[in-house]
Amino acid sequence: MTIGIDISMLNYQGSGVANYTFNLVKNLLKYDKKDDYRLFYSSLRRPKNFYYLKELKKIGADIFELSLPITFLETAWGRLNIIEPELFIGKVDVFVASDYLRPPTFKGTRVVTTVHDLIWKIFPEYHEERIIRAHEKKLAKTIKYNDSIIADSKNTKKDLLKYYPKVKEKNVHVIYPGIGEQYKKMSSSKYPGNFVLYAGAVEPRKNLETAIRVFHDLVTFRAKSRKPYADFKFLIAGRGGWKNENILPLIKKLGLKKKIKFMGYVAEKDLPYLYSAAKVFIFLSLYEGFGLPPLETAACGTPTLLYANSSLKEIFKPGYPYTKKGKELETLKKLIDEKPNVKKFMYDFSWKNYCAEFLKIIAS
Repeated sequence: MTIGIDISMLNYQGSGVANYTFNLVKNLLKYDKKDDYRLFYSSLRRPKNFYYLKELKKIGADIFELSLPITFLETAWGRLNIIEPELFIGKVDVFVASDYLRPPTFKGTRVVTTVHDLIWKIFPEYHEERIIRAHEKKLAKTIKYNDSIIADSKNTKKDLLKYYPKVKEKNVHVIYPGIGEQYKKMSSSKYPGNFVLYAGAVEPRKNLETAIRVFHDLVTFRAKSRKPYADFKFLIAGRGGWKNENILPLIKKLGLKKKIKFMGYVAEKDLPYLYSAAKVFIFLSLYEGFGLPPLETAACGTPTLLYANSSLKEIFKPGYPYTKKGKELETLKKLIDEKPNVKKFMYDFSWKNYCAEFLKIIAS
């Protein structure tokens, strides 16, 4: 088969959807030697030091690049339903659309798309109106054209069928994303000292305000006459999201300016070192379509403080030490002090398995 894939979401370097797109393509090229892949990429201004695109070109990816902004594609593909990507990449048997936009295709081309989550539907207050509009139009077209849908989790499938009852259940396939092979225990000398860590977008859904308050309770906690966690720091890695204007005032109010460090974007190759060195990864997200960071962290031997909500209750085997609201500090201290072996709670989420299931869906 000839398979086209829209990889324009790579523009959002450091985000979950960009990591997914990169790993999907990289591993399809690694494990599938019989099909022909043509990658469509569009951006007016690509990010500096664009790791994703460089790495894909290194392994021989066939990439068709256009200098068109995502906002142009939102209009052309979302509103007007014009400009087939096959005009640039040639006719394909299957086109893999992103989670965000569903382009028009040539007659006879089958479309497969991924729905990572319905955050924009369930928590619209956390998103811009144009983002919500684009997702709505994309799903309307997905339903109209009877596209095959891949959901990242059973929870995402459940949400999809709940909010969009016109979606045919037989068209929705659950495949859990894989964990990169680079995620394993590394030397902690690159990031010395005692610290807890968060990695991801800084936005309301990620519940960083609660994480910061829990960290404050940790470093000010007294056990008899001493503060056993007083030397801990809180490292926050990742791109800035939006509606996060309450974060800095809260840090100042709690007197944590010297205790909390914003690292900005951290390259994927450095994440295993950072995950390995952290005492605990804090991920008190209110909703996730899958929740890959806690799994990547666990692969590096580090436990995560997280709730058993949305898809997060699916990612670890029964017995994982999830926390509950009001019990965050108690659980955090336990994770630091007892250092549980979190690897024993991990399922075998691999990109090799993902690609095998993905190709079955495309071929069916």
